[in-house]
Amino acid sequence: MNDCIIQNNSWEDRWAHFKNKLPHQAEPYSKKNWGNGNHSLCSYQGKLKPAIAYHLIKTFAPSGGKIFDPFCGVGTIPFEGALNGIESYGMDISKMCYYISQAKVGMTNEAEAFRYIERLDNYIKMYDEVDEDLIKYSTFGLNRSLKEYYEINTFKEILKARKFFLENKPENASEMVVISSLLHILHGNRPYALSRTSHPIIPYAPTGEFAYKNLIEKLYLKVGKYFSQEIPPIFVSGKIYLQDSTHTWPDEINDLDAIITSPPFYDSTRFYSANWIRLWFSGWEPKDFKTMPQSYIDERQKRSFFVYIPILSQAKERLKSGGLVVLHLGKSKKCDMGVMLKMISKRWFEHSELFDESVSHCNKFGIKDIGTVTDHQYLLLY
Repeated sequence: MNDCIIQNNSWEDRWAHFKNKLPHQAEPYSKKNWGNGNHSLCSYQGKLKPAIAYHLIKTFAPSGGKIFDPFCGVGTIPFEGALNGIESYGMDISKMCYYISQAKVGMTNEAEAFRYIERLDNYIKMYDEVDEDLIKYSTFGLNRSLKEYYEINTFKEILKARKFFLENKPENASEMVVISSLLHILHGNRPYALSRTSHPIIPYAPTGEFAYKNLIEKLYLKVGKYFSQEIPPIFVSGKIYLQDSTHTWPDEINDLDAIITSPPFYDSTRFYSANWIRLWFSGWEPKDFKTMPQSYIDERQKRSFFVYIPILSQAKERLKSGGLVVLHLGKSKKCDMGVMLKMISKRWFEHSELFDESVSHCNKFGIKDIGTVTDHQYLLLY
């Protein structure tokens, strides 16, 4: 049964096909780098596989429909929706994720992005007052200090760039491509990385020689790669909101065909520690790492799953008649997220279905500890 035939059936038929075939596990979807290259605009631990997002959208979003992801992270679901002609909205509490997601789903212009880099380049060349920041941040770090990641002149350029973005915040998707690209190259084990040899997803302790890396040169290469990716003619630009999804959603988030989302898995990975260099660059101060994580669902759900009540209640209000909520969850020995949320959802949704999928097939991408998840779960509410 091909994609076209499946799409023309009811969502119940398409869902039955998904459960029976698990199409994201078959080639070509099972390949590590399947999907549009801009899914990799900025690496991110815990990112939903684009292939899963693609098949969930094909299963539950009608052609020309409208979807919303209240935990969009780096925008995998909204971007895959936009690529497939779906009006897609997303929301995330993290400014870092907001930049990356909007860069993916927004309408972008290469010349506009390069002008922003030129402004950054001029700022780096003209701004000399970096000594105070050098003293303030050199010894900051979670696993190692920042000064251990970078050659001193590269580190000074990064400090200047951080100050530039805080003073000249990106205002459109093109400018968000620039900061997202820089967030990606802050650390890694490939030639584009500004750091000593580390890891492209989690900043493991760096190794190797200190070598100067020109920030602007590497940034041009990364941004150029973004604009080299082909975008299909059916692409529909979307919108991302920088907001806590437990607060009241904007009026525009309404009349939805589906809410498709993958909330943080329970006690799996710590978002703030896995992304500490990028969060710092996006504006977090050292003191924020002690307080900011407490506002994130990752930590709040450890205290009570009732944190999902304002999300589920608003979901019911904002869906079209016949619309669905599709939650991609993580089951572990510590917590069965699907069972917990299915129980809480009964107040608003008459029908629910929970399907478990073993994750023994999943690739760890060289990460030693990807958390305690044993199964992926798909919870349908309608």
